[in-house]
Amino acid sequence: MVDDSESTAAQSLMNLKRSEGELLDTFQHHLANRPFGYQDLYLMGIARRALAQAKAFRSCIEDLNWLVAAALLRLQLDTVLRLYALYWVSDPEEFAGRVFAGEQVNRLKAADGQQMSDRYLIDKVKDRNAWVDAVYKNTSGVIHFSNRHMHAAIRLTNEETGDVEGFIGATDPKQEIEDFAETIEAFFHCTAIIGVATADLFKRFNAIHRRIRPSPAAASTHTAGAG
Repeated sequence: MVDDSESTAAQSLMNLKRSEGELLDTFQHHLANRPFGYQDLYLMGIARRALAQAKAFRSCIEDLNWLVAAALLRLQLDTVLRLYALYWVSDPEEFAGRVFAGEQVNRLKAADGQQMSDRYLIDKVKDRNAWVDAVYKNTSGVIHFSNRHMHAAIRLTNEETGDVEGFIGATDPKQEIEDFAETIEAFFHCTAIIGVATADLFKRFNAIHRRIRPSPAAASTHTAGAG
């Protein structure tokens, strides 16, 4: 008999893989053989990051590497927050152009005049996705070195005596995939949100005149750097 948590973990991994394909399909549908502006470049950067993190996340799950998988979940949530910023600025094209030029999202202001800090973005997103606040708090401790990493280096060997043993290694062989069920499900939901919001934003962008476009110099610089 298959354990429910194992079934949930496996199903969430399949859902994640499917959502990655759907995100690629969205770009093939909306960006095929047409000019694009800074808003499109913003979404392309979002997708590039989201898909790279998703592939790395699935690799970590296969390796039973929870510490890095949790850090990637935090980064995927960060991608969600930055994507949703496009909904709350007065001029998405100008905003995307400023980010392209090197300005940080958290130093720019929304249409309501508020600075778009992580807290501002989380409070806006959690109106419809209440779980993002808990995920943000629970995974922030794995981005920078913290007590989470110290706790991960020990194992309780005797509950009665409180004896522990040290553990150093990239993975924990005593863990199983079902131990990551909640982490996998949260990562899938983040990736699915990115896909749905991206498709919606593309439809909105198609109805808006793109006033700012990348300069030929910027494009040639990117091409040279890519080589």
